[in-house]
Amino acid sequence: MTYLLFLIDDKLVIDLRETEKDGLIKGYTGKPEYFESNETFYQNLIGSVNLTDEQLTKIELEYINGGLCHYCGESANKLRPSPFMGDISSMCKECWDATKKEYAASHDEHIGAFEDYPHWKGNTDETQ
Repeated sequence: MTYLLFLIDDKLVIDLRETEKDGLIKGYTGKPEYFESNETFYQNLIGSVNLTDEQLTKIELEYINGGLCHYCGESANKLRPSPFMGDISSMCKECWDATKKEYAASHDEHIGAFEDYPHWKGNTDETQ
């Protein structure tokens, strides 16, 4: 399928043609992101891009598994729940790795590797 490609805030954004309940547009920049639906969005058309069904499936999984990191506020392809009991926040790999080093240095305890999280959608044998 062909999707429109825009330049928004110096990022190339693929318009995925979906609007969320808050009026935000799903846009893919290499990470799952949402953009305000305004005239500026549609004035910066760069071209178009063809995506296969397999590519779209991978992008959709990033919206399910990813989002905004509660620690750094950046978009990420995958988020994992905080390793700390009682903390319902999610964090990206960069924040996880920084927390892992800091926690090991201060408490001499270790949290697992970010990649060892089995609960991400698409992480089963049947989807690979």
